[in-house]
Amino acid sequence: MVHMRDDILRILANLIRFGTVATVDYDAERITVKLEDVVTAPIKWATPRAGDTAMWNPPSKGEQVIVLSPNGDLAAGFALPSIFCSAFSKPNGASKDNCMIVFGDGAAFLYDHAQHLLRGTLPEGGKVQFTAPAGFRFVGDVDLDGALHVTKAITADDTLHVDKAVTAGDTIKASGDISSDADVKAGSISLLKHPHGAVKSGTDISGPPQ
Repeated sequence: MVHMRDDILRILANLIRFGTVATVDYDAERITVKLEDVVTAPIKWATPRAGDTAMWNPPSKGEQVIVLSPNGDLAAGFALPSIFCSAFSKPNGASKDNCMIVFGDGAAFLYDHAQHLLRGTLPEGGKVQFTAPAGFRFVGDVDLDGALHVTKAITADDTLHVDKAVTAGDTIKASGDISSDADVKAGSISLLKHPHGAVKSGTDISGPPQ
């Protein structure tokens, strides 16, 4: 029987190791990993992209990772995230029909390819913000359940249905008719209930609305 030297066995054993993240240094972009018998020196973690396109998604403390060490040198290794474990199991609602991203504050993005449904959920106080200097184009019907505040002009080329108040800091313009099942007011003047001054019988024209 051929016996391998202890140093060669150690090198082979350290080529691929499983462990959990012990510490995370976000500024230095390094983590330490608790292996079965040792904690590594600070090492880098792998990321999907780190070039002109870059992705930042650091591991969490307690997350299970794989440490790959060239030549079996743990100090020269890097961590490859990630493996579901008891501390971090698969997200609630995950199934064979969907793809999910869940964040630490409870925010989640899901695409269900069985229902053709793309859904995003934010925690209490969550906001969505996009900056698009050339504009934003959405093709399809939109249902808005909440208040709408607009700071620039609104242009409608077809019917605009509004069930609640609309606040606009600029002009609202429509190329078609504007109709309302309720009253319409311009300033304090009611379209349905405003009186007129200087009213006389005959062919005279009444005064302006009051």
